[in-house]
Amino acid sequence: KYYLFHLLVALDALHSRGIMHRDVKPRNVLINRRSNRFRHQLYHHGIGGGGGDESTYEDHRYPFAGESNPDVTLGYVVVDRRTVLGEEENGDDEERMVYDSRSVGDEDGEEDRKDCARDSTSDVRQTTMGQQHAPPTAAAARTTSPAALASAAARFNWSNVVWFHPPPDASEYLARVSWLPDGSACAQWQNRAQTTLQLIRMDVKSGCTSVLHTERSDVWINLHHMMKVLPRAIHPMECAAAAGGGSSSSPLSLPDGSFSFLFASERTGYSHLYLYTYIAGHTKNSNNGGGEARLIRQISGGEWMVESIAGINMNHDVVYVTGTYDSPLERHLYALPLTNRFLLLQQQQARGEVSTVGDNEDVFIDGCGDATCGTTDSSVGVRRGLQQVMDTFRGGGESQRDDDDVTSATSSRSGHKQQQQYYSDFDTITTPLGPSDPIRLTIDPGMHTIVMDKACRVVVDTSSDLGRPTSSRVYALPVGGPFRRCVSMMEGTNGENSSNSAATTRAGLTLLFALYDAAYDEKMGSSPSLATNNTSNQYMVSTASIISNGALAAQSASSFAFPAPDILSFPTSDGTATLHAALYRPDPAVHGPGPYPLVCAVYGGPHVQRVNRSWSQCADMRAQRLCSMGFAVVKCDNRGSSRRGLEFEGAIRRRLGRLEVLDQVAAVRQLAMRGIADPTRVGIYGWSYGGYLAAMCLCRAPDVFHVAVAGAPVTSWDGYDTHYTERYMGLPHENQSGYRESAVFDHVPNMRGKLMIVHGLIDENVHFRHTARLINRLIAAGKDYDLLIFPDERHSPRRLRDRVYMEKRISDYFVRNLLGTSQVENQHRNGMNDCGNISGGVRPMAGHL
Repeated sequence: KYYLFHLLVALDALHSRGIMHRDVKPRNVLINRRSNRFRHQLYHHGIGGGGGDESTYEDHRYPFAGESNPDVTLGYVVVDRRTVLGEEENGDDEERMVYDSRSVGDEDGEEDRKDCARDSTSDVRQTTMGQQHAPPTAAAARTTSPAALASAAARFNWSNVVWFHPPPDASEYLARVSWLPDGSACAQWQNRAQTTLQLIRMDVKSGCTSVLHTERSDVWINLHHMMKVLPRAIHPMECAAAAGGGSSSSPLSLPDGSFSFLFASERTGYSHLYLYTYIAGHTKNSNNGGGEARLIRQISGGEWMVESIAGINMNHDVVYVTGTYDSPLERHLYALPLTNRFLLLQQQQARGEVSTVGDNEDVFIDGCGDATCGTTDSSVGVRRGLQQVMDTFRGGGESQRDDDDVTSATSSRSGHKQQQQYYSDFDTITTPLGPSDPIRLTIDPGMHTIVMDKACRVVVDTSSDLGRPTSSRVYALPVGGPFRRCVSMMEGTNGENSSNSAATTRAGLTLLFALYDAAYDEKMGSSPSLATNNTSNQYMVSTASIISNGALAAQSASSFAFPAPDILSFPTSDGTATLHAALYRPDPAVHGPGPYPLVCAVYGGPHVQRVNRSWSQCADMRAQRLCSMGFAVVKCDNRGSSRRGLEFEGAIRRRLGRLEVLDQVAAVRQLAMRGIADPTRVGIYGWSYGGYLAAMCLCRAPDVFHVAVAGAPVTSWDGYDTHYTERYMGLPHENQSGYRESAVFDHVPNMRGKLMIVHGLIDENVHFRHTARLINRLIAAGKDYDLLIFPDERHSPRRLRDRVYMEKRISDYFVRNLLGTSQVENQHRNGMNDCGNISGGVRPMAGHL
């Protein structure tokens, strides 16, 4: 029922006649009859057998914890979409019901499945499910109630499920499933080591498959959601970017059923977009499924990361993405050319085939075969009222009409003859085009989160910066797209194109109105107002319109109670990479010039970045409170953190807890060298992966770290989530020494400082078993420790009283062990009287755990 519920969403959106669902059979996980245990298990430190110390042995009984894995298959079943979704019935019910009931068993489909079965290389097997049922006939449809007819059709459809088995090279993990424009489905499969990812096209009619694309990595493959199917197929010659400048075997007009898609890959070390086209009828890498996906063009490139696809407008030849082009500490909205078709127009202008284009004219090259099929009508621009803008967001009204719809409609009217001429135009382009530099659209520095409407006309930009609280504003994208003036500008350079960059003036965003600005939230009991610009009849907003009372005009970000930290950069100890850190300095007027006792706030694991230019740095209440007590607080993103590329992230591969500790040590030494930190009084805290690193720093660098608070720590990677752990550590039987070195246990004898462990007893993420095993090792080594348990909390405390109590205990622990007992008494007198009374002006809110 769970999969049926969620997959019906895709069914409704794509008007599909069926759903995909999965089936897992754990028959490959064998049972040892003598011990009644799974034959293949994960044993701590590679120790097998039931005897031995409980601290070094644990039976996980995970389904993926052995050399053999369960069989995971995908099934396709025909459904009556309108009946399942509760839509109103009409006079076509009889015809619809009979058609749906015969969809799986139609003659063409049966013949296709026979062809697929005759192919000895095919890895697809069609099976049936349960008792066979006959399809309802037309005569039965006239005499049977709609409910009974629907039930009979459902029984027949479910008895004719088409099963798809995983590919041999990537059979363990089913990562993604999506529908394709031709009615087939695409599944993304990963192998257990997560070094191979295959995109498998599944023909739900014939039951055959083909490999659209295969990704391989020597490090690991990070899953993402950046596979986007385009509204129409792009011919390889269209952007002259296929390997070697285009394939002569490609037809000038693509067959029916062809489609193009964007897919992100870290094959260059950074996440970038690549354009592929599936050409129907080609049989390379297929099991009678037909077709292949060809790499047409690399859309983006360089030492920066594309993090998401915000929107695609083929009529304007643009892909909108967010990424790190300007800085890994920021995120901005960028525009990239999809096919670089403006270069074709430049070449045609040079040959005199296209007239000169003025600055105010919108010129597009799209499927209609005409260079002037774009439109400048104001109805598709941004000159509209608030209601029209909101209609766009809701997808209602006339504003929901996409430019892509205009393109596809015009293209269909142009006919095959014009299409042949259109594709023949690209024979003149012989120079392969590489990735283009992006055009930045967001202006303010900081971190931007973008939501764009389907037509790529308006965006909601939620952003913040150091010293600038979060705000949400609605902007209009440039009319005609960001590349509308590129042709005229290129003509001004006499056709010279010195680089492969998108040489255009930046057509920036137009502010429509502000939705929210935290800088003025509840300050004077009013909200931002809208001011109308009479000259352009657009909704514009300025600082004066946001500030509804003149008394707020003098207020600036510097007047907030939480000052922004300093951003520092320095090299790693081996000089191979640059680290970024955020430093919170105590007020020298209160606590003197320093050096100060130092507390390191750490996470340090993959897929997380702690240091960036966002308001969350200022709003870190734990760091701000410790800073107000006289501690210098530093956050350092060590190697292994995200948004820096695969080489930076993958440096920790197969040896977690080694380079991360070295980089945290480098941060401490940098601050001590600058006279900010007192190297004899250094503490560290973290949660989850950060809790693991806090314990590892205390044990592996005891001369540097003297106090640690480890929250919900992973203490041995053989006891954590298999998919997460094996991505970074490899398989246990292939990396036994790495698992042993990366566990906290063997480093416990080195610990000399103070350790407090915080854990919720019902933690569903990092089980309390991790803390229990560490305590056993601490006891065995004769090491003192402090334990803070929350019986009713999960991975992090959620109830207010638990959070307040936890923050008090953490701050007290650092004050007592880094400042001295007398300072604890002073802090209680001046700050927090008890866990329920806060009188020092700083409210102990939740920081990043």
